[in-house]
Amino acid sequence: MCLPVSFPRLPGLRPLLAASLTLLASGGLFAQSADQNSGQNQNDVSALKTQMQKMQKEYEDRISAMEAEMKSLESKADTGSILNTRVLTDADGKEVTAAPTLDESFLKSLTRNFTFSAYVRAGFQFNGNGGGGNFSFDSPQAPGGRERLGNENDTYFELTWMQAHMLGDSPDVMDVSMTFTPAIRYVQQRTTFDGNILGSNINRSGNNFDFVMRQAFLSVSNVFKTAPEVTFWGGQRFYDRFNTDPDDYFWLDTSGYGVGVQNVNVGIGQLEIAWIGGLDASNISPGIGSYFKHTFDVRLEKINVGVGTLALVLIGNVEKGGTFNQTYNNNGNIVDLTNPVHTNTAWGIGGGAIYNVQFGPGGGNNSFTAYALFGRGVTNFGSGTDFGGVSAAESLFLHYHPATPAGQQINIGDALDHGFTYRAGFQFYLAGPWYHSEPAPAAGMSKDGKAVAPVAPAPAPPQPWFSVGLWANWNDSYNGSAVGGFTGPGVGIGGNVANPNEPISSKVASGHAHWVDFGTRPAIWLADNIAIQGQFAGIYESNTTNGASGFPGFGHSGWMGIFDVGPVIKPKGGYYTKPEIRFFATYAIWSDHLKGLTTPIQENGGGDYAPPYNGNTNHGWLFGTQVEWFF
Repeated sequence: MCLPVSFPRLPGLRPLLAASLTLLASGGLFAQSADQNSGQNQNDVSALKTQMQKMQKEYEDRISAMEAEMKSLESKADTGSILNTRVLTDADGKEVTAAPTLDESFLKSLTRNFTFSAYVRAGFQFNGNGGGGNFSFDSPQAPGGRERLGNENDTYFELTWMQAHMLGDSPDVMDVSMTFTPAIRYVQQRTTFDGNILGSNINRSGNNFDFVMRQAFLSVSNVFKTAPEVTFWGGQRFYDRFNTDPDDYFWLDTSGYGVGVQNVNVGIGQLEIAWIGGLDASNISPGIGSYFKHTFDVRLEKINVGVGTLALVLIGNVEKGGTFNQTYNNNGNIVDLTNPVHTNTAWGIGGGAIYNVQFGPGGGNNSFTAYALFGRGVTNFGSGTDFGGVSAAESLFLHYHPATPAGQQINIGDALDHGFTYRAGFQFYLAGPWYHSEPAPAAGMSKDGKAVAPVAPAPAPPQPWFSVGLWANWNDSYNGSAVGGFTGPGVGIGGNVANPNEPISSKVASGHAHWVDFGTRPAIWLADNIAIQGQFAGIYESNTTNGASGFPGFGHSGWMGIFDVGPVIKPKGGYYTKPEIRFFATYAIWSDHLKGLTTPIQENGGGDYAPPYNGNTNHGWLFGTQVEWFF
């Protein structure tokens, strides 16, 4: 960033320099003529005079160039360039005409368009048997995250930089902002700190350190002078996502790479439109390359319904079909699939409604949100691809047809189109007692004409000493899967195929997976910054993935309960007041059908379950500390 500099004009510099050079030449001539009188000396003096005149001409040319450059700089400053407009403002963004001085106000003017925010959590935990707590208690088929309090085994932080008004503050230019959010996630999988950074060993083989880019996008407003609030965006971003925070369940999250437009006023609300793309490069098709998903997201938000606001959501999806015959091994080398798989182009459509109301002070600490969503086909309210469903349909087909030879192409057809997703739920947060005081009457006349004396403003109500969060979520999914089929005319189901190039077709049976969770998180402050906090959550799953089949919708049913309690250091105010330093004891219990499936190392369940509770047990403990903050 450059500051405008004012150079003094030099009107007397040129004649002064000429006079100096002339005197210098004359002095040299006089000295030479006084000492020597020969003709040769006269020739030397003439040569010296010629050289001095040449030097004078060069200096005059340089001065002319400097004056021209200064005039150019002054002209640019006078035009109010974008850069100078940004710099020559005070801390409040108001234009100043005087040269800035290096004080606090000037420094604020340089950073007033820059903001920084962060989310961080870190801590340790150990299990009830005395060993490490390198896992979380989690149900195997949860569509979202895990019950969060005292049950997160990773270190995670997001750092967000935002630079506003990149092209300046003038109403004549586009208003451009940049947002950049890298995130680092460390899973305490085998060692708390991994000293061997280079190479591959057992400490690093568990994917225990991830660096990911969560956001990198531009927002552009003031494109249309008649509607400067209309904002275009492009890049990677968190796109208007919604979650139930206590169990980290993002029930509407189409975040990803894309473009869109927001803040379009259509009278009854604001219109938002986005086109988002998802890529799965783990499998390769010779016809289409990598698997790709298009998400078209249309929302009408901030519809005033009296008490609260309503948002309507419409989402459409399409995934191009193809035949996939290659993948990557653990070393990143391309290998052939044992059985190539073909899927038709898949479609999806869905949407729903979200209702939100906030009451009293504290923003989200006093709020209620309810939602209902429905999706058909590959519309599952996320932007990620559904190739996992393709692989599951093929695997399920091969499970029922074990005699299918290697190299035989499996055709799952339109299995993905037969899926359904139903979602509904609510979350409620209350910070209490909720105090509400009437404003003090102003000086003046009452309704009956009597004078009213001014009243001193009432003291601020005390901060809440109790808060509670309540929530419940329901998710029903019907996963279109290939469970039976035929190999062609005259060939029995599951029989060997003489021609391995002849595809095996399948019929579709939608596996039904049912998931419900509910819970509460109360906190009671014993002092201004010390509280006792706890959480209880109950989970039920039907037809969950079991350890034998591994196919969603064709497994066992089971339930799980997770209880947490402990002291916490946090400011008063409610559920969302941070920072927090927690000490916790977490107990979990689950049904026999979920034995061995409830202690995943990675988030979102599934695979890589850690001892000592991944065997023939159905309960366990975690103890530890954790810090969490955001600003």
